[in-house]
Amino acid sequence: MSRLFIIFLILLCPIFSVFGQNWNLVIYGHDIPEGMKPLDYEHNFKDSLNMLRQVHQYVMQLHEGSYLEAATDSLVYKKDTVEAYVHIGPRHHWSLLHSGNVPDEYLYKSGYKQKFYSQTRFSYKELASLENRVIKYSENNGYPFALIGLDSINIAESYFKATFNYQPGPLIRFDTLAIVGNVKVKRKYLESYLGLTPGALYNQQRVQNLERQLRQIQYIKVSRSPEVFFSKGKAQPVLYIDSRKCNQLDGYIGFQPNSKANGKLLLTGEFNMNLKNLLQSGKELYVQWKRFDVQSQLLNTSYLHPRLLHSNIDIKLDFNLLKQDTSFLILDRKASVFLTINAASKIKFFTGLKSNTALGNTQTSNAAGANRDFKFLNYGLGYTFNSLDDVFYPMKGWNIDFDVATGSKRIFNYTPVSGEASIPLNAMQWSFDIDIQKFMRIGKRATLLQHLQGGAVQSQNLVLSDLYRVGGLNSLRGFNENNYYATDYAVYTLEYRYFTDETSYVILFANQGYLANSINNNYTDWPIGFGTGISFSTKAGIFQFIYALGEAKDQRLSLNLSKIHFGLVS
Repeated sequence: MSRLFIIFLILLCPIFSVFGQNWNLVIYGHDIPEGMKPLDYEHNFKDSLNMLRQVHQYVMQLHEGSYLEAATDSLVYKKDTVEAYVHIGPRHHWSLLHSGNVPDEYLYKSGYKQKFYSQTRFSYKELASLENRVIKYSENNGYPFALIGLDSINIAESYFKATFNYQPGPLIRFDTLAIVGNVKVKRKYLESYLGLTPGALYNQQRVQNLERQLRQIQYIKVSRSPEVFFSKGKAQPVLYIDSRKCNQLDGYIGFQPNSKANGKLLLTGEFNMNLKNLLQSGKELYVQWKRFDVQSQLLNTSYLHPRLLHSNIDIKLDFNLLKQDTSFLILDRKASVFLTINAASKIKFFTGLKSNTALGNTQTSNAAGANRDFKFLNYGLGYTFNSLDDVFYPMKGWNIDFDVATGSKRIFNYTPVSGEASIPLNAMQWSFDIDIQKFMRIGKRATLLQHLQGGAVQSQNLVLSDLYRVGGLNSLRGFNENNYYATDYAVYTLEYRYFTDETSYVILFANQGYLANSINNNYTDWPIGFGTGISFSTKAGIFQFIYALGEAKDQRLSLNLSKIHFGLVS
């Protein structure tokens, strides 16, 4: 028994020596074609396994370079050096790649042209890419089990000739969508939203997008990844989804003394209604009313009708009213049409009518930006892209939204002051708005958000109510809500989020802003803010608490001027 053990140790010694010492690799090529450039490779290795991998990788590089006969002839071990002898052979070219029985439509969509594969350099990577494009197009057009390969292969000297052999497999169509869970939503709406109309050709890309699309719906909670079952030429998608509470209905009413009416009380308050999935068909209704004091109040309303007549068109209507003390009264109406391009992208067309009524005797000044009565008929287009992995708690993905608008603006009831240059009563006005968010996952629990938002508005007869309001929780943290008026602005935010559980996280952030006001002596500023905060889920919604410091021309950096921002997303 002891003799066998000694023999066993003797046999293991060479193996341990192979894996336990440093190795120097030298590769020698046989039959090197004239004009071939030498390939780079690593020479020093701590173990023989990585050394052998390098030899294999060297041969694969030769294959990719069209040297199809390249192969390792032998390995010679000399103390700490290994000599690898590699046969290279001639460089191969396409003689001809026939389309074979692949349908012409598939070849066209895949970018195949016979001239690219006739008397040209052979490339494994290009051939594999072409085959993958054919298979991908097949999977998205009813043939998820398609196969493709090469047939009638002929190699004459250094020229390669072959023909495609395409096997489509059975034609597959979508069956009725199956829903497992307590969600209350109409099946036809989900089929339209997800692009899974019964009877339509199977589309692998749409199946792959299912979970991400479902996670972007606020009132749906995905309990399990979707599945697809195939049977008798049909594919039935199965969704495992439950209801998620997201409707909002709250408000408050207050009374305060009315300084303009002795002995009477002024009604103040706030009302919020945000209803999702109306009639179980994805429709949304939003109403917000606020009265701040005796002379100011706002009303914001919107209605979203998705998938009009089960098409890829969404309709949205907006109406906003703002009365700002004794300065102005704004009425803003807007109608938008969204055209879905794919699972992540939409194009938006919109038109609107905005009117402003100046309150008080404020229309006799010729100064730029003075308050005036006007009507602004505008129209424009926009684009949205959303690839976030979750609508409330994203860890990765993009969210992009931008609009471009223009239109004709007309000033009413304006009497210019004699001796001063008057403003034009009719002028074109344009605006540009952008909002880009990028989430990048860091490890299992953290994500890094980069957020850029901005806008610009230009016209020869701008008034105060045309300007952007910047500052606060949703734009420039560290400053009062809507603290600045701007004709041009941009805010870049870098935010680190660390999740303590699935619905709660802590925040570290910094935001850099740019502000410009062309109607206020071309005022410009570069405010900066930074701070920390928390976000957590409650029964009422997602509560966010932010502590921030800010510095600008009109605000010095001081703990005494720090700001506390908080908000609730239902």
